[in-house]
Amino acid sequence: MKLNCRLKLIIAISLLVFASQLTTAYIIIRQSAESLHEKTHIHGEELATNLAEFAADAIVSRNLASIYQQIQFAMRDDNIRHVVVVDPNQKVLVSDNIEEVDSIYPPEHIKKFYFNEKLDNNPHYIDKNGETIAEITIPITLTDDLLGQVIIGYSHTDIYKKISNLNNRTLVTLLAGFAGAFLLTIFLTSMITRPLVQLEKTALKISMGNFEIEKPDTNSNDEFNLLSQTMYSMAKRLEELVYNDPLTGLYNRQLLNIRLSEELARSRRHVRPLALLLVDIDHFKRINDTYGHLVGDEMLVAITSLIAKHIREVDCLARFGGEEFIILAPDMTEINARQQLAERIRTAVANEEFNILSGKQNPRVTISVGLALYPTDAKNEKELIDAADQALYAAKYSGRNQVRAYSELKDYLANP
Repeated sequence: MKLNCRLKLIIAISLLVFASQLTTAYIIIRQSAESLHEKTHIHGEELATNLAEFAADAIVSRNLASIYQQIQFAMRDDNIRHVVVVDPNQKVLVSDNIEEVDSIYPPEHIKKFYFNEKLDNNPHYIDKNGETIAEITIPITLTDDLLGQVIIGYSHTDIYKKISNLNNRTLVTLLAGFAGAFLLTIFLTSMITRPLVQLEKTALKISMGNFEIEKPDTNSNDEFNLLSQTMYSMAKRLEELVYNDPLTGLYNRQLLNIRLSEELARSRRHVRPLALLLVDIDHFKRINDTYGHLVGDEMLVAITSLIAKHIREVDCLARFGGEEFIILAPDMTEINARQQLAERIRTAVANEEFNILSGKQNPRVTISVGLALYPTDAKNEKELIDAADQALYAAKYSGRNQVRAYSELKDYLANP
């Protein structure tokens, strides 16, 4: 299955965010767990140290009962599970459990469950309730003499509960953060990929020969907008190359066919006439042969500009081929097309003094025009062009520099 660019970005960024959050959560939990262990251990050490200082005087004075009172006080701490005072030979002097007095510490039921834990380097064991108990041992000294040891066992259960709660809160925070990051990722990737998708659609349009694309916003200067503007400029340039005649800048025959189909469809829809004028420059080959093709090209451009000045905005002027041009004039009757368009253009060209040859006499130029009308003279594009071509041939055959309509030929053919 192919993944689009947006989905790939969402997956990549989401995985990156999730990995980052997971790593951060692990570090936080690890540091918090170490901090809890350390805090509990320090608290246990403080209790054991205070009790060892008190026990030193009590052992010397043989006042073991006072030590027992201090042990009972220490046992009020929720995390303390047992407190034992032993002599240098590990014989129990005082204990929270009176039955252990005079026994050797640790007893077998504890000794066989000892294990080492690297967290604080203190011995640990599992008691009969399944709790992990850590032991802190502080020596009881008086000057340089060792009188015994204070052994405090504290439970890790409370630590594990706190770590478990921290894990749960972190997991909820992680999921909430990931959900928020995922939504933000979708939003950001949408912002990133939206212009890319638009560019893809634009490129697809261009590849299919459709150059009607929306002009990008020129107020934005981000990279995607600059790319869109470049794509737009490229599309317009391609449109010129595909649809425009490179010499005159007029529509070429390819676009003329498109416009002719559109205008005929519009004429059918609105039941309006469409006039087609086929214009040919008289004796143009003679100009090329006499003055050269460069002068001929300049003459074509000059005549094109002159014709363009005498047509309406709604009219379409295109180069049909060589020295021939076609004018599409919507909503024009034959009389109007002949008098207001064809004759006016013919007269303008005939009277124009083209300044092509500097310091020399410029050739006089005339044109012949063939006129056909839809739907009177034709029913489709081909018939309309053929009718105008026949009318043009008649204009040339009759002496050139004139306008002939196809309707005249029909009358002639009907009454030879």
